[in-house]
Amino acid sequence: MNGQDEVRAIQKALEPWIRKIIQDATKNCVRRKTVTVATPPNGTTMGVKEPYDDAVMDLPYVSTMSGAKAGDTVTIEWLYGLSNAVVVK
Repeated sequence: MNGQDEVRAIQKALEPWIRKIIQDATKNCVRRKTVTVATPPNGTTMGVKEPYDDAVMDLPYVSTMSGAKAGDTVTIEWLYGLSNAVVVK
C-alpha cells in the first residue's frame, strides 16, 4: 500500500468516529436559515421554502410572525434536526 492509499484508509476508518463527535458536540446548537414565506400563517403554521427550491415546509411560528405575507423573507431556527424548526423573525 502506498502512502496515499494508507492515508485514505485511515481517513475512512476515522470518519464515522469524527462525525459522531461532531454530532454530540453540536446537538444543542441553534441553527438558523433564511427562507421565503410561501403560504401565509393560518393560525398554527406557515409555509416556507428555501431559495431556488419548490418544496414547501409547513412550520409553526412565533406570534410576532402572524402578519407575515407570501414572499416575505423570514428566519427559521431549530436544534439539531429540522423536525423542531420554528419561524422566528
